[in-house]
Amino acid sequence: MAAQAGAQTRLLVVGAGPTGLMMASQLARNGVAVRIVDKAPSASTESKALAIQSRTLELFDDLGIIQQTLSLGLPIHAVSSYADGRRIAHVSMNELDSPYPYAIDLPQSQTERILNAYMESFGVQVEREVELLTFTQDDQAVTATLRHANGQDETYVTPWLLACDGAHSAARHTLGLPFEGAAYPEGFALADVRLHWALPEDEWHIFLHPDGVLAVFPMRGGRARLLGDTTVDAPDGPMPAPTLEAMRQMLAVRGPAGATIDDPVWLAGFRIHRRHSPAFRSGRVFLAGDAVHIHSPAGGQGMNTGLQDVYNLAWKLGLVVTGRAPASLLDSYQAEREPVAEALLRATDAMTRLGLQHGPLVAALRNRLYGLLAQQEPIQQRLATRLAELNVGYRHSPIVAEHQGSVFGRRRFSGGPRPGDRAPDARPLARADGSPTTLFDVFRGTHHTLLLFAGPEPRAGVWPRLDSLAGAVSQRYGALIRPYLVVAGEAEAPATAAAPALRDPELHLHHRYGADGECLYLVRPDKYVGYRAQPADQASLEAYLPRIFL
Repeated sequence: MAAQAGAQTRLLVVGAGPTGLMMASQLARNGVAVRIVDKAPSASTESKALAIQSRTLELFDDLGIIQQTLSLGLPIHAVSSYADGRRIAHVSMNELDSPYPYAIDLPQSQTERILNAYMESFGVQVEREVELLTFTQDDQAVTATLRHANGQDETYVTPWLLACDGAHSAARHTLGLPFEGAAYPEGFALADVRLHWALPEDEWHIFLHPDGVLAVFPMRGGRARLLGDTTVDAPDGPMPAPTLEAMRQMLAVRGPAGATIDDPVWLAGFRIHRRHSPAFRSGRVFLAGDAVHIHSPAGGQGMNTGLQDVYNLAWKLGLVVTGRAPASLLDSYQAEREPVAEALLRATDAMTRLGLQHGPLVAALRNRLYGLLAQQEPIQQRLATRLAELNVGYRHSPIVAEHQGSVFGRRRFSGGPRPGDRAPDARPLARADGSPTTLFDVFRGTHHTLLLFAGPEPRAGVWPRLDSLAGAVSQRYGALIRPYLVVAGEAEAPATAAAPALRDPELHLHHRYGADGECLYLVRPDKYVGYRAQPADQASLEAYLPRIFL
């Protein structure tokens, strides 16, 4: 057995799917040396996960890979459901509160290529045919045994191990963690094919039939994925791949009249599971993505949730590894992401069971109730927001807080994003030099952003006090926190030295954040509100910041 002498400084990422590639790149982006290994000889060429939701598109915007994603993928603007030959529900995404009010259908193989190129821009490359066999850990490090393609074993000592190695995670098995849940009794069939029909290509189409469900997910170039249940009680073991003729028959029975398919590039049979581990972390080992939660593909949530696991963890781990945050910050990963996974399992299970109601009477009742509910605009908006994952938040996190010491403007302020909520975009804005920008542009990067509002009608003396607060924060925390003085409308920008002005000409930012008066917001690198205060109280902010920074 070959052993590398001395403790390594690089963190070890196991698994080079979307979650692992995101983990390695985000750690590198946050200034952490990283190594990524995968037991497969090459990257996957299968389409696998297709849907990239609005919230993930916002992440890709932050990373600077949004244009490649949009140019290769197909925008999806709605979900339509059909029964008895007619459309019974239509959920539009066009009103989503995001710069990306749509989903993107893009084969996972292409998403992985985009993420891999982004990771390699940091000088990190996947080591192929390297398998994690086992590991031990203590208070200082993880000692992993890696097997290479030539059969040679390597001992690798790393400060932290990041398990992104999928549903059959070797890391989870080594830790002895349960994977609680079960498989659905039904079997499923999938086909990536060329599709010929007259329905819109910018929508997902769900056909509800007494025999089962058929979901159709369009892709670029006239291609689409067909997904449907095939057996009510599937046998144990692998499911056989369907034939093209079987998928044609499913489309003919459950789909619209006249639709045809040909030119299959992937036919697969499978079962779906709903499982999760109760532990997202064990000592110096973190689990993310399918290694810690798997669920029905209903709603296209799986890959997106894994990427957002990483987006939550990487900035925290980066601060801890580089000695700028207490180790206790890492406890918030499980506290924040486990409730998200549990809610996701419940939601996807409900969607799956809704589609798998068999028999004419039960299906008819299902169709009527679903059609009536989905016609209600508030319900449509909630469904679209949930699918887009824009509703994910961490209000009960141990590392978010607020201070409200003033009655003035409290009602409006209470309507702004609360601690733990996603920080929404605002535009148009302008920087101090007059150049146009957006709030997401201001957020872009690995820093915290401190927004200091004087309000639309600043009181005497407020600008010098906010400038003093910005100066104190910058002196103590440097580049970790970027403060901005938000100037309302056409008011004259304050003559300050501690922080640049951010002009809000149409008061959109003020309205979005409930800033009727003096207040502040601290936005985390993952673009969630970590702390807010009204008024902008320096003492309370300074009391909060040690939760995050040393």
